Amino acid sequence: MITAEMLKNSIISAAENISQYSEEVDGINVFPVPDGDTGTNLTLTLSGCAKAIANYTDMTAGELADKAAGALLRSARGNSGVIFSLIFKGFAKSIEGLDAIDAKSLAKALEAGSDEAYASIEKPMEGTMLTVIRLAAAKASSAAAKGCTAEETFRQALSGAEASLKATTNLLPTLKKHGVVDAGGQGLIHIMRGMLNADGMSYKSDAKESKISFRSHKTEYIYCTEFLINSSEHKNIGYLRSVLSDIGDCTAVAEHSGIIKVHVHTNRPDKAISTGLECGELTDIKIDNMRIQSLKAE
Repeated sequence: MITAEMLKNSIISAAENISQYSEEVDGINVFPVPDGDTGTNLTLTLSGCAKAIANYTDMTAGELADKAAGALLRSARGNSGVIFSLIFKGFAKSIEGLDAIDAKSLAKALEAGSDEAYASIEKPMEGTMLTVIRLAAAKASSAAAKGCTAEETFRQALSGAEASLKATTNLLPTLKKHGVVDAGGQGLIHIMRGMLNADGMSYKSDAKESKISFRSHKTEYIYCTEFLINSSEHKNIGYLRSVLSDIGDCTAVAEHSGIIKVHVHTNRPDKAISTGLECGELTDIKIDNMRIQSLKAE
């Protein structure tokens, strides 16, 4: 069984592990744009959550997961960070009300996390961390059905994720062109390994450092635009997704406790922000020029 304390420690350990491999993950970041920041974004996302939950005590696993989901949403950075926050949001919703997490609940929660991420992304792409978490969840379900413990079930989920990651190279032309796996998927592997490290296990990445040329890649959308909408209503999510998908791609809109996280790649950050203002007060506004980031990553 996974208690709240174990879950908290696993998230903190995951944050530490992805931080160690941040540059490696940045180095293979060619999709959806070669801006070389996937590892950095996942590190900021996890570390923000780890700091927020570090002192939480006397909670059930379900309560701790809900707090972590909210913290992840607020600290989410970049496409990969938002997707991970969505995965964990679905995970947390699935274990709501549970004192501790057994194998079957864990498998169900991983599946719910995958479903939440797929449903919240405007145009989900196979060959990304979405594929990795989906197949990890499937492997976990199989393990739980065979009577494995929660720890064994998570190990099997990691095994499924690792196998899925290797396949991403052939699922997306951009990854195959550069001979790399998906950066978000690789980051997810490091996060999952870090979670197991909390129990004293040790995992070492077998990924190789990649030297990638970004010069031939043209970025259709220039600005990675993110912000939080406070005091908003859940019904605004459909409207937001519709408008944002018309002006860009990699659109993700997620809600937790009345706060909506928005992420989009667009040439009209002004339009994205003005639409957000129609739905509530904005905070944590961030606009990055991905064209400049790509040049710096060369």
